[in-house]
Amino acid sequence: MRSGERKLGAATATRMRAAALGLLGVVGCQGGNTNGGTPAGSATASASAAPAPVASASAAGSASAEAALPKVPEVSLTSEDVIKVMNPKRLAPYSGATGTLRGRVTVKGDPPPSTGLSFPTGKCGEAAATYGRLFRVGQQNALADALVTVVNYDGYVPEREEVEKVTIHGCAFSSRTVAMSYGQRVEVWNLDPLEPYMPNLDGAPFTAVLVAMPQGDPVKFYPPQPGYYTLTDKLPKPFLKADVFVLKFPTHDVTDLDGRFEIKNIPVGKVLTAALLPAISKDAKKQIEIKEGDNTVDFELEFNLEKFNEAKRNKK
Repeated sequence: MRSGERKLGAATATRMRAAALGLLGVVGCQGGNTNGGTPAGSATASASAAPAPVASASAAGSASAEAALPKVPEVSLTSEDVIKVMNPKRLAPYSGATGTLRGRVTVKGDPPPSTGLSFPTGKCGEAAATYGRLFRVGQQNALADALVTVVNYDGYVPEREEVEKVTIHGCAFSSRTVAMSYGQRVEVWNLDPLEPYMPNLDGAPFTAVLVAMPQGDPVKFYPPQPGYYTLTDKLPKPFLKADVFVLKFPTHDVTDLDGRFEIKNIPVGKVLTAALLPAISKDAKKQIEIKEGDNTVDFELEFNLEKFNEAKRNKK
């Protein structure tokens, strides 16, 4: 771990987990239910207690490799454990009027400081732009990697997609924040033509470390419960990270460099919306009314470098 990462890493991660679990617990479910999320960190010790076998995620030799590896427990949207969490009252899927929420997340205040990290030249062209500063800001103060959620609506809204896709290109994940519903799987795709990666979902139990071969098959992860995880790379790229939020509801999105988000299939009525930037543990909440059709809400977060550094010192 490089010195710049040490300066920003430990305290930020602590605040990040607190903010994440606060978001999961306070506004963490649909239908007005307020069951909190469960942190997944307890799996880390058992996962790292012994070295794991390594296999390739490419098609070549996959049959023999898979036969030699222990099976990773797989959860899905139809798993009984998932249904108990996502739909504890066994309600029929909501079939009434719905709306779509669109908007933009921006940031004001001080610019993000440098992380002090260094990046390999040549093959890691996107790493510096993605991880070189504490957080990413686009044009007109657009805030990237912000998690936006909608909760506290009436009815059960099922997740429609089985997969949350993450790509790696130029030694950078496609986003520094990943949001998914419990029961979905994460698929990590390597888009690089030559560089291999060894992605891992920290906080989740694993039985094998798979290599994401260049432009090959994806590496798949199955978070065992709702909570906070970290997507990392086991090869020597300590900067390659993404915060992963496994939520109890499907009404969420993550902003790109344009700061924009879109959340569909929200039941009409009063809801609670929130935007969270994990890197600085800053969030904003708004109670709004969703009407049938298109709806708009914007968020603005504020970053104060002096207060951020003071909070870091207090955490030590």
